[in-house]
Amino acid sequence: MWDKQATVENIILTVLALVVIAICIWCIYAFIRAIFLFIFSQWKEDKIKAAWNSIRYMIIGIIFTIVLMFLFPLIFKWMNVKWYENYSARNIFNRSWELIKYVFQLGDVIQESQKDMQYRGQLYYDTTPDATTSADYSDYSL
Repeated sequence: MWDKQATVENIILTVLALVVIAICIWCIYAFIRAIFLFIFSQWKEDKIKAAWNSIRYMIIGIIFTIVLMFLFPLIFKWMNVKWYENYSARNIFNRSWELIKYVFQLGDVIQESQKDMQYRGQLYYDTTPDATTSADYSDYSL
């Protein structure tokens, strides 16, 4: 993903993907917030109203995302943007998936560096207990 050139098309596609990811994260937050507001509302009208508003915001976010996905290619087509078909919903979702995969693969960097240190003979931590030594519990008494 990151070996692509930074063309205007790729930058716009990445920005659209980041907006979609941000809206999805916000919708998940609004849903979880609504659940907690309903659970801990103690049947108070103001807390129940806040929970319903949170659900409304979540639905508005989902609708906004859908509109964003299908409206931007049309707007770019009307504006005679070159290669407007590159901004389809499928391409935006694919770029979003690439970004999410990249973020979650950052944890692999730590594991790979630990393996690299192990191959050099410098263990970050002992991953395999030595089976030849027995535990000495004689120092511990109740």
